[in-house]
Parts: sequence; C-alpha cells; structure tokens
Amino acid sequence: MRALLARSPRLEAIAVAARRGSLPRDAPSGTVPLRPLRPPPVDEDNHPEALALAPFCVGKGIDVGCGHRKVTPDCIGVDLLAAGELGEHGVVSGQRSVADLQASGDDLHMFVDGELDFVVSRHNLEHYVDVVRTLQEWARVTRVGGIVAMIVPDERAGDTIFLDPTHKHSFTPESLARLVSLVGGLEVVETRVVTRRWSFMLVARKVESGAR
Repeated sequence: MRALLARSPRLEAIAVAARRGSLPRDAPSGTVPLRPLRPPPVDEDNHPEALALAPFCVGKGIDVGCGHRKVTPDCIGVDLLAAGELGEHGVVSGQRSVADLQASGDDLHMFVDGELDFVVSRHNLEHYVDVVRTLQEWARVTRVGGIVAMIVPDERAGDTIFLDPTHKHSFTPESLARLVSLVGGLEVVETRVVTRRWSFMLVARKVESGAR
C-alpha cells in the first residue's frame, strides 16, 4: 500500500485528508481536497476577523451573512437565516442566527441607493452564485466615500471550496482585487492577511461613477 501511495500523489493526498478528518461531512463521494484546511482556534470574544473589520463599522451599516456573531453590536445583521434559526454548515453549524433582517446579500431592496455608510462581511461572498451582482448590490447601497470591507477564505492556504458545501467560489487577494476593480463603483484601498493560512481582507471605497 505504501508503495502505491508513493507512486500516486493524489492517493497520498486522499490518505492524508482522511487521516486528518478534514473532509466535509456532506462532500460529494470521491472528491477530496488536495490541500486540506482546518479552521484555526480563535477566541470568540476577541475574534481577529471581527477586530479587523470593526474600525470600518462607523455610522449606519450592515453585516452581511452575520450568522451567529455580528462584527459589532451596532451593525444591522443580514442573513438568510432569521433570528434564532440554527445554522447547518461550516462555522455556523448548530449556532443561532442573530440577524436583524432575513435577506440574501445579493438582494438588499430594503435599502435605497447610497443609504449606508458601510457594508462588511465575513466568509460570505464565496457563497453566492453571482458574485458580480452581489458586489454591485453592496456598492449600490453604500454612499460615495463609504466602505465595503470583506473577509474571505484564502485560497493560497488550501482548497477553500471544500470548507463548506455551500461554497461556490474561491479567492486570492489578487483575484478578488481584480474582480472588485472590474465591477465598478468601488476602489480597492487595501488587501491583507487577517488569519495566517486561513483568511484575508479586502477593503474598498465607494467612488463616484466614472471617477476611478
């Protein structure tokens, strides 16, 4: 068996993933990450991702995909799950939603154009089928000069698509910055690692149409 694994890097990767127990419970049969990831241990009361986004939560704004923990208490929590409903996948599995509004982040019709000072999200953008529409919607509801800041899994660290069965996309800082720049209405301010070998943040500012 060891000789067979030595001749097949893919079989070796499967064996390593199985030993680490890093496959999602509902991953399709026969599919495994070649670069498995494990969620890092964190202090929920001082979560590094919340601490990274908190400085941008000034004024009126939303935390899209807030799940069971809003970035700051003053954020308007938006989530597919209504308040009190239990999550089923990923880090929200078994956790109760604290959303103030039950809605999808790609349809924020309850907000008028430019109503918000900020939009923040953690591990949310990768769940949408149409990320362009989603980013356009976040830009629409943000005022000129306002901030759109998002944290997503870092594909450079491993195969992030396998972390949750509802993941649709994977990103690196470079690929996400290109995407945001192409969407229009947003100017990338910075990208940086938040949690090593796990996540990174992109911060963008809403600009006047044609001002970039």
